[in-house]
Amino acid sequence: MSKSLLIWISLVFLLSACSSAGNDNALMSEAVREQLQNSKEDQGQTITLKQTTDSTINQRAGGRPDTSEYKIQTRLTDFQLLSASAGVAWGLTRNELRIYVTQSNGKTWDNVSPAKTVSFSEPPVYGSSIFFLNQKNGWVARNANGVGQTLILHTVDGGQNWNVATFNDNGTVLGMYFINEKTGWVMTSTDESNHQKGKAVYRTEDGGDSWTRLMQNAAYVKSAEQTTNELPQSGTLIGMSFRDNKHGFITLEQDGRPSLYTTADSGKTWTASASFLSKEVESCDRITTGKPQFYGTSKTSGWMNIGCVKGTQTSYSGYFTEDGGKTWTHVAYALKPQTGINQTMGPTFLNRKQGWSLIDGIIYTTQDQGHTWKALPANNTLQNTIANYPEMAKLQFFSKDVGWLLVAKNEERRSLLMQTTDGGKSWHVL
Repeated sequence: MSKSLLIWISLVFLLSACSSAGNDNALMSEAVREQLQNSKEDQGQTITLKQTTDSTINQRAGGRPDTSEYKIQTRLTDFQLLSASAGVAWGLTRNELRIYVTQSNGKTWDNVSPAKTVSFSEPPVYGSSIFFLNQKNGWVARNANGVGQTLILHTVDGGQNWNVATFNDNGTVLGMYFINEKTGWVMTSTDESNHQKGKAVYRTEDGGDSWTRLMQNAAYVKSAEQTTNELPQSGTLIGMSFRDNKHGFITLEQDGRPSLYTTADSGKTWTASASFLSKEVESCDRITTGKPQFYGTSKTSGWMNIGCVKGTQTSYSGYFTEDGGKTWTHVAYALKPQTGINQTMGPTFLNRKQGWSLIDGIIYTTQDQGHTWKALPANNTLQNTIANYPEMAKLQFFSKDVGWLLVAKNEERRSLLMQTTDGGKSWHVL
């Protein structure tokens, strides 16, 4: 976007604040709209943004604030559902993080991006460097990576304002998880020689304004805080999650084999789960997994995928727990193997029984924990979109009816966000 275009947009917003809601759209010239819609930097998703000026009240509209709407094209790289009708999605443009929130199933969006002065070298990944607890509270980690100090950004008003705090650690934030508005964790890692990685776990009890280091392993800076029950130096973080203030989980991967570590003291000490992998997956060339995910208010039921890679195929199964992660039951999904560019995206589950999987443009559903799957009728919109955007970035369901799917064509820096409101039977572009 050129400097002159930015000036034009600023003038449009200024004029919009001084006009009635009925004249807002007329103030934005067709030339500006065309430049916005045809931007070559952010291709793919066309979204309708709302621009609300709280300081200027439209008296003719009963005292409501003036609101203008305009369309832009943007490239989204990740998203997270917050309710059946609300969600947050984001991407990166010219080192600027663009975050958008919808409360209306994607009909209109609010731009809740942090200040442009906070540069990002790469887009954040959910659960790794960005986390939204609900529609009000969200956190983003900006790793240094040549763009300055590591920062933790926090909002309590849905992104209208962001508090920026310096995170004093020379490692990279690779894991982030919050259980409420105040309590959360981050895990950092540093690369050392011989593939040894320094790992540290921090916790906040004030929403991210300050952080206390609970654990660091021997590959990190030596200190008296090191414990004998620390995370190993080998292995790369796959994911981190907590089900309450005490009990947490970290999955690591080393040489194609994952391992699960648990804590019962908020992250101070960690213990390897000896019975994590079953014999059914021991014959795999490589094994992939994700972090344990818990559902329900009790947070005792949870699951995580296991991908068995053999040659050019990945067969998925799952581990399920009903006792908060003390024991895990292996379930071999009755699904054909995934191949090609999308074999890293396994099924997703809403609860201990109900899940979905997308294979070759067909949605499969299960109601019995993955033991059996039913193929839904082919949906033309979904299949035509996948033909143009063949890379599956993320599939998530918030309820038995509402789910989002992000598809991409990374070669052309394009993406599209889709939604279903009938459990995966039909889809439309948001």
